[in-house]
Amino acid sequence: MKPRIVVFIFACAAANAVGAWFEEADWLAAVTYRQAENAIYLDTTGKLPPQVKVVAEADPNLIKFELVNLRINPRIYTLAPRDGVVNDIRLEGFEEPGRSWLEVAVDLAKPFKYELERRQVEGGVSQVILRLTDVDVKRAAPDVAGKAPLYAGPKAGAQVVAFVPYYTRVEVYDYAGKMYLVKAPDGTLGWVRGENLKIAGENPFVREAKPPPPATPGSQIVATARKYLGVPYVWGGTSADGFDCSGLVQTVFAENGISLPRGAGDQYRKGRKISKGGLKPGDLVFFHTYTSGPSHVGIYAGDGKFIHAESSPRGVTVTPLAETYWDERFLGARTWLAD
Repeated sequence: MKPRIVVFIFACAAANAVGAWFEEADWLAAVTYRQAENAIYLDTTGKLPPQVKVVAEADPNLIKFELVNLRINPRIYTLAPRDGVVNDIRLEGFEEPGRSWLEVAVDLAKPFKYELERRQVEGGVSQVILRLTDVDVKRAAPDVAGKAPLYAGPKAGAQVVAFVPYYTRVEVYDYAGKMYLVKAPDGTLGWVRGENLKIAGENPFVREAKPPPPATPGSQIVATARKYLGVPYVWGGTSADGFDCSGLVQTVFAENGISLPRGAGDQYRKGRKISKGGLKPGDLVFFHTYTSGPSHVGIYAGDGKFIHAESSPRGVTVTPLAETYWDERFLGARTWLAD
């Protein structure tokens, strides 16, 4: 496994979407800790990188700085690599009338020299990079004894997101390619090999082969979306190299001969309204995440689940609509399919 930890924390909207929330302040799109580079990348949605203000701290192991005119959702987010170099990365957003800012605090295992870099990259993304310049620590390999790996996608070559001890009871959500999507007790979601999982009683995911039901436009949409499971989340992405939420939806529908607008907002406003109880495979489900409007979209897959490009290491994944985070933020459903 490559020595790299990647965590995305921003709920998706199209990179070219318009709305008052983008005019007021930029958003933190992702935070990535690249162990091989000893660097922390902070991606933002702005055309220019945010201004950086370093805050002096008495603790030599703590690096703290502020990013001006920036928002984050959730307001407080913590990563805990504890890899012998970085202990914790804590991000907290603050807002007052007329201004907002993000405070970043990096707790180090010992004092390291560092440099901060601001740059603009392709695709309408700006970056602030904290780079440690004198790391002399050899990181220990992860403790994998007696544990099964959880993968970001339904293939053994996907990024490992966690190791779960054997005999841990997990919730099973989906099945693809002889792998199962499970949720560990600490909330971690990932794909595990079938040989590492024992399901008590009848396995509802694997049944005797039966003649497939007649294909419908909705089932074809879902089948197309499933082939992208595990593809990483990329802000503004519209290809198998990486998707954002509305980019996945637009691409999947285009492959089935249906033209949709690019942004989640237009996909919501121009689609035909349907009730949550009337959802059928291939319909679209929308959520308000970091704003009151439609800022995230997924494809209903049936059985109370939806496929979406999630801004996390899982990328394109399957999630239950009843999961608390999404249930609380459900905005509505639309269809682009004929009756």
